[in-house]
Amino acid sequence: MISKKYTRLVVGLIAPVGLVATPVFANTPQSSLPAHFQGTQTTAIELIYPRYAQVGGEPIEPEYEMEEEEGEGPSGHEPEIEATDAQTEAFVAQIQQIGEICEASPDEYQIGCYAAMYRELAADIPANGDYAEVKEILEDTARDLTALTRANRDKAKPRVRVSATKSNGQTVTTPPITPVKPETIVPLRQAAANVLEEAETKLLRSASSDAKRAIHYQKIAAAVGSNKVLLRSA
Repeated sequence: MISKKYTRLVVGLIAPVGLVATPVFANTPQSSLPAHFQGTQTTAIELIYPRYAQVGGEPIEPEYEMEEEEGEGPSGHEPEIEATDAQTEAFVAQIQQIGEICEASPDEYQIGCYAAMYRELAADIPANGDYAEVKEILEDTARDLTALTRANRDKAKPRVRVSATKSNGQTVTTPPITPVKPETIVPLRQAAANVLEEAETKLLRSASSDAKRAIHYQKIAAAVGSNKVLLRSA
């Protein structure tokens, strides 16, 4: 029998970045932005390494071939969500925080971080209503980023979680993220930026087809575009 624990390691400080988080789905039972995306500033970041040990025995080598976590499909009972300023600003804040956390992560974990957090973001978006196309586009984005990570995975290093501490004491912990080989980091950042650029373009194209949703899709597209700029800035 194998037990798994996690070891925390502080890896650095992040320059404070102001974030405004407003409730998501305020008019539905899913009434608030996930707690781990609330707060104002990120002040420190940690890596949480897995540790494996046989019960009653010495530590053993970790299993590196864990599968990526998959999101759940739509339940078929989600309400029709109408786009609102509050809900859109909440998505924008979540996307901004993805960039903040992933760019503060060690280089070899950054692409895996974007993949995992976009997958988590897409899972938070309802499949019915005005944001349905956003969900579909970001699911495709997460899938493409995951494919880049898997194809270039560094099997000599473990998957880790990244934990960011905010100025109000709250923490944000990512899903397990996969490292890539050091020699692939630069080209993968460009490839990942291209994936986000494609998502940005699709969101803007969807916005142009519906005047009611246009401003909401444009704001989300701009936030995705800001992540693209971060990836290309290195």
